[in-house]
Amino acid sequence: MLYNVFMKNVTKTELYKTVDDLIVNNGFNFNAINYCVDSIELAKKVCRNVTIEYLDFNSISICGMLYKTKKSTSIALNSRRSSAGRNFDCMHELIHYWLHDAEKYYCDNKDIRGFNDHIEWQANEGAAQFLMPHQIFIPAYLRLQRSNYPLNEIINRLSQKFNVGAQSIKIRISSLKKEIENHQT
Repeated sequence: MLYNVFMKNVTKTELYKTVDDLIVNNGFNFNAINYCVDSIELAKKVCRNVTIEYLDFNSISICGMLYKTKKSTSIALNSRRSSAGRNFDCMHELIHYWLHDAEKYYCDNKDIRGFNDHIEWQANEGAAQFLMPHQIFIPAYLRLQRSNYPLNEIINRLSQKFNVGAQSIKIRISSLKKEIENHQT
């Protein structure tokens, strides 16, 4: 199912609602004990005639590329990145696939927190919500925090739980700071 709902000024709440619909429509359950998404397997399931390639890009900062037409889809992932990193990268490209009309996306992570481009923000934040839904992530984070684990251990455990890299966990914690604070009160 293609959404193609790109809106220039979509809010975080609106984006999360769209991504939550994608989660449910793709058969995932927020109440699952071991919620974990393999975005590469998901891409094989949902994309038209998908080809997934692992390419040796010159830099680890090049994450992936998406090329979609009416007849086929190609996703190129950087073979130099970890499998957890590629899981996030592929989901990022899937968010482009579902939400954006353009045919080509070239994505890197040189300044993943400083994107001014709203399309890239949507793809990053949407991928984070799909792989680490705030409804599951915040309680898991707070449980580990209340157990007095050091931050590095919390990040490591969440990274393993959601099959994403440590950097994705750090950014997720930062992007959900207000929601985490509100959840604690």
